[in-house]
Amino acid sequence: MNHVLNRFSSARKQTLSARGRRALSVLFLLSVPVAAQGPRLVVSTTDDVLPTAGVAFPVKDGDLVTVEAGRPVAPFFAGGHFQATWGFAPGDIDAFAHFPGSRPGGAASLAFSLLSNEAGFLDGDVLTLTVTGGALRVISEADLASAMGAAGANIDIDALAYDSQGRLLFSLTDNLSASSIGPVLDGDILRLEPSFAGFTRLFTEAEVQTAFTAATGLSDPILDVQALESSGSELWYAVQSPSRHDGSVLALGGTPRVVFDENTMGLGGAEVDALGELRPGDEIPVFHMSLDQALPGDVVHVEARGKPQGVLLVLMAGRTGTLDFARFAGFGSWYLDRFDPWLSVLLSTRSMPLVVLDGAGRFAADWHMPTGSEFGAGITGELGWSFQVFDVAHLQLSAPFRVLKL
Repeated sequence: MNHVLNRFSSARKQTLSARGRRALSVLFLLSVPVAAQGPRLVVSTTDDVLPTAGVAFPVKDGDLVTVEAGRPVAPFFAGGHFQATWGFAPGDIDAFAHFPGSRPGGAASLAFSLLSNEAGFLDGDVLTLTVTGGALRVISEADLASAMGAAGANIDIDALAYDSQGRLLFSLTDNLSASSIGPVLDGDILRLEPSFAGFTRLFTEAEVQTAFTAATGLSDPILDVQALESSGSELWYAVQSPSRHDGSVLALGGTPRVVFDENTMGLGGAEVDALGELRPGDEIPVFHMSLDQALPGDVVHVEARGKPQGVLLVLMAGRTGTLDFARFAGFGSWYLDRFDPWLSVLLSTRSMPLVVLDGAGRFAADWHMPTGSEFGAGITGELGWSFQVFDVAHLQLSAPFRVLKL
């Protein structure tokens, strides 16, 4: 295959200036040290993080990003990805996990809970995405409250994970005054039993506090458990306070320790409020833009991540549609209308762009949104543009990304 970086452009034939060619073919290469041995995590932050030397793109509090010691922060699943798959971009992701036994990298592998009631879902629901578009309630707030002996209570999930047996582990945003086992604190770590047959308190807030102090030497009150992940014999967690470690990941279940210090996270010490560990196969190609709302012709910063020296085929459409693609590794479905006029012209003229990733598996460039009528209707009828990439060498499909037309 001819490894040429084609420009992103309108499907209409036109002459591109030399200046334009240079602008669209710039590769921002990063010199990064060899990654230290350690976990590869997906996290979300409580507050937005502006671009810095270690973060080349703005990180919103509803975005999920990957972090690994010795490597720059990378996009994973952001507002534009939710918009493309759900037709809605949540205000904030409050908890995240991978469903046990799910297809790595697939849409239905993502489990999450929202900070607030949005789009007909509650902040105590556990949700996932469907391969045909939209979100699905896997566990309802009402069922969870009933299992806790607190029917009718407003339950807000603040952290979630799944253990090796597929049981839901969680923590609450607020204290619950009464349940089948008495009061529950927002720093308690809980487990939902199979078939909603009650729940178990795995660790009390006091026990988490003791472990935190042992791991860090700090006696500051933790205030709240913000994120959870089950990893082998350990349970990883993040806390709200103190600020020195509210962006760190710590471990329970063995010798208390700091798994990932916030100073090496690369997010400028931002507080972590969602957490998951990347499984083999979860880190599929990612296509991300700095804006999820734009006017025609606006300049956006494009980031693509994948395997080093990978070649990504970029497909673009205005209209959303779904097409099963489960026979290949990756996200599992195209979210582009295969009869979209823009996509049809790109296919018929063989004008689909290719981007070549560098030795760190990264591509970055600034690009102008189309200036014509390439936009189309999304899942909920919203106008915009959708993008999805396919690694032609490794046969992996990315999640789609959608930019709304202002």
